[in-house]
Amino acid sequence: MSAMTTTGPALLIAGAALHGRPGAHDVLLRDGAVASIEPSGSIGAAALAEWADRAGAERLDAAGGLLARAFVEPHLHPDKSFSLSELDPAEASGLDHFARSSRIKAGFTPERVARRARRAFELAVANGVTRLRANIDIDSIAGLRGFEGVLQAREEVRGILDVDLVAFPQEGLGRDPGALPLLREALRSGADLVGGWPNVEDGDAAQRAHVRTVFELAEEFDVDVDIHADCWLDERERMLEVVADETIARGYQGRVLASHCCGIERYSDEDAGRVAARVAEADVRVAIIPLNLVDGGPRGLSRPHELRRAGAELVVGSDNLNDGWYPLGTLSPLDRAYMTLVGGGYGDDDVDLVWHMVASGAAHALDDRTRADAEAWRAPDVTPGMTADLVLLGAHDRLEALRRPGGPLTTIKAGRVVARRSVDESVADAGIRPADGVRA
Repeated sequence: MSAMTTTGPALLIAGAALHGRPGAHDVLLRDGAVASIEPSGSIGAAALAEWADRAGAERLDAAGGLLARAFVEPHLHPDKSFSLSELDPAEASGLDHFARSSRIKAGFTPERVARRARRAFELAVANGVTRLRANIDIDSIAGLRGFEGVLQAREEVRGILDVDLVAFPQEGLGRDPGALPLLREALRSGADLVGGWPNVEDGDAAQRAHVRTVFELAEEFDVDVDIHADCWLDERERMLEVVADETIARGYQGRVLASHCCGIERYSDEDAGRVAARVAEADVRVAIIPLNLVDGGPRGLSRPHELRRAGAELVVGSDNLNDGWYPLGTLSPLDRAYMTLVGGGYGDDDVDLVWHMVASGAAHALDDRTRADAEAWRAPDVTPGMTADLVLLGAHDRLEALRRPGGPLTTIKAGRVVARRSVDESVADAGIRPADGVRA
């Protein structure tokens, strides 16, 4: 260890639990990466600690807590986050989701959006998220005001959170012709991806035209596609297969994320199998949204088992946070994983698979155009050489973390602690005497 040098701050995390590795470990983070992992109490760990002392590395006592890859949020609408309070409650109760959201964003200002979006971004970081994909309404109602606000908020959190911006025409393209030039302006001004929602258009032909236009924009600006598809539990929602067909026709495999995809829940088993196979062939990644469970129906979670068996890659996203579409939301990946585990019909043995959907699997879906290894969820979680975007939990393993999603948590970005959450729990002595025959 004496030969080690460092050009940046180092952090030694002592006594951490690592998924897939028995016992406790000491983990050195150096120059933004995981430099070394040694079993606690071993000769290697002692040498590591000696080097860390000489180098003046910061120490973090994990106390047996789980050190894991940081979480990824693949689907959020931060321009609208925390905006429900901007609408009078009496007025909000008389509007459907579309009308309520439209009324809110008509009052957008860049400054107000920036303030709310930053609040959402910081909440995500406090919950262990270091990477986030943000959908922003670009239409004739919001103009570019929401985009400008989120762009500002992204700059303000640079260094603690990586944010990709999706230019999203929520009101449609055929229904809102003014959205198209605004999308182009957003893509010229810093948007990283182009979004879409074909199902809001009137009729099958208009919906297919919407999909084609989204892909034409993607090719024009050489960006990836992040598209809402089949958001309702309705067998008439049929755009996911069209998106897969367009992906293959344009050679965009591995460059498309489709979110919600609830319509497939209502298809016949034969139709669902065909669509799932086509999605997998196109390598369209699918973001299931647990909040869709509030809409009722079988699950609202996109037939995740069928899609996975076909070979499709699945991630889990948050969607809305206290806005015109949904009043709640926590931006906690542990909450989302819990909801997916229960609502998606998964079992105790599937904890690791679902965890993958909010962590390394989600990172792959957003960052890597190559086809994912179907068994990647079984791989070790923290390895030497990986970027040190990590989360240290008070829980000792994944199952305990899901049981206590609000427990202690430390977020580490590029080897630096950027957020901490401590939790004190105590129960007052109520003076209750033990029952007869029971020791106090």
